Amino acid sequence: MNTDDHLRVGAPERQRALEALGRARAEGRLTDDEYDQRSDAARLARTRGDLRGLLADVVAPVPLFELIAGEPVAPPRDPGYSWDDPLVLTAGWDNETRLGRWEVPPFLEVAPLGGNVKLNFVDAVPVSLVIDIVVDGRAGNLVLVVPEGWGVNTSRVDKGMGSIKNRVAERAAPGHPQIMVRGNNRLGDIVARYPNRFDTWQLNRALPPSQRRRPELR
Repeated sequence: MNTDDHLRVGAPERQRALEALGRARAEGRLTDDEYDQRSDAARLARTRGDLRGLLADVVAPVPLFELIAGEPVAPPRDPGYSWDDPLVLTAGWDNETRLGRWEVPPFLEVAPLGGNVKLNFVDAVPVSLVIDIVVDGRAGNLVLVVPEGWGVNTSRVDKGMGSIKNRVAERAAPGHPQIMVRGNNRLGDIVARYPNRFDTWQLNRALPPSQRRRPELR
């Protein structure tokens, strides 16, 4: 819980919340029924905590803070914190892997051209509850490894001749990150799954002995 959740909001904050919910519906992050329910609740919101609960899984942390707190925040300079400057991960002939403790920005663009891109989120630190991944798939594969509670939605990917195998929940549990995957998948595979023994072995190779863990049972 945030320390300012008890502070009252007025008409301007409610209006900005409604606008944010409208954008989320237009982008497919909310269904029409969800939008209707949340917009009704936003109109009746009394505190910042009320609005945070309605927006937490559809608005990135920095915009959410600006929306509710009404205070200016300097935009991050690193790639991945805006639509026009995503974190780009390209696998030409070599594989591209992210694992262990790494910071996950809200916007990523992945291109498994000839090699594979593997994103292991088990120990990752997401800065947003919504993670947007645009895939430009060629002959390589994209593998997403997520912990329990996370959601991965691949319904907006044009499959082409490749395949999409989503073995995890499409919708995140409350308070957990939601990954939205969109773009093109021409020849390779897109796989979303929970961690297995190989993932643990791969992670252990990158850790000092004192930090290694037992293999998963999956």
